Amino acid sequence: MKKNITIKEVAKLSGYSTQTISRVINKDLKVKTETREKILRIIEECGYKPNFYAKSLVSKKNKNILILLKRKSGHKATIWTSTLVNEIILKNTRSDISILVEQYYKDEELEKSLLSKASTFIDGAIIFYEEKDDERIKLLEKNNIPFIIFGKSYDKKNIYVANDDFNSCYKATKYIIENIGEKIVFITGESLPMNEQRIEGIIKAYTEVNSDIQELKIERFINTSSEIKEIAKKYIYNLPECFFVNGDEKAIVLIRELFNNGIKVPNDVAVMGFDNLPVSEYTIPSLSTISLNYKKLAESLLKKIISLMEGGNEVTEEVESKLIIRESTKKLKKNQGGKDEEI
Repeated sequence: MKKNITIKEVAKLSGYSTQTISRVINKDLKVKTETREKILRIIEECGYKPNFYAKSLVSKKNKNILILLKRKSGHKATIWTSTLVNEIILKNTRSDISILVEQYYKDEELEKSLLSKASTFIDGAIIFYEEKDDERIKLLEKNNIPFIIFGKSYDKKNIYVANDDFNSCYKATKYIIENIGEKIVFITGESLPMNEQRIEGIIKAYTEVNSDIQELKIERFINTSSEIKEIAKKYIYNLPECFFVNGDEKAIVLIRELFNNGIKVPNDVAVMGFDNLPVSEYTIPSLSTISLNYKKLAESLLKKIISLMEGGNEVTEEVESKLIIRESTKKLKKNQGGKDEEI
């Protein structure tokens, strides 16, 4: 590592001009996020810290919040994640705070991440897709960087902001049982705390209305389009009364695959989603779903992490959702197409 590297050498390594490097060093908010992240990483790797900049690190007024996304290899970014991240960025109205977004797939990649290479530039973090013994949290705690988690945490001491998953699925399941039937297939992904809460809400609904819990089938670890298609084929000759799908994107793929196999929604089987993505309103049939309050989730995540960065005390929060009834679950209700029902 060079001890006396110059700004020109940083410019050469990064492919940007010395003027751009200087703007990043001086926290110019007009520099694109992608450009800033690349330059900061190179600065950290090269050890470029001129005296005036080293001093600014001690008394810097601008702060950086890092949103950390971990994905499984081969899995595409979900629309709901992008929607929530965009809302967080839009909610940030403070000129002294910048928001950086970084995603990775394997823990080994953390060694090259901003969190590892440029931790001195990170003042707070928002964690998506927390795992047991999460390496990101270990790094944040090691560097004394405050953080907050989106979604329920494995560790009770961690502060998180989450959708009210239990009541969301309880309400949706109760609606399905009372209006459609008891035979439900719940399609979900990884064994995350939020997903387990959703399953508990479903089970409570069955118990409360004295329905036969044996009628409930749970399909776990279903994440990709190909896996959804396999589930559709599995139930073609033994249809439930409703597929309850943990994610609108998966629900849309399911409806398409059912249609390709001659099964019509909602005439032959109902489908309920989860997320209320903008596209869900325009599918054919339009998708009944659980509507997350993205604006409130984003507002709470941002407010709490800034408070923690400034030495405040915060508590966990769960944000209420709404049940949106559209055409995909209306097979028992005639002449009711067109308008959404909010429950």
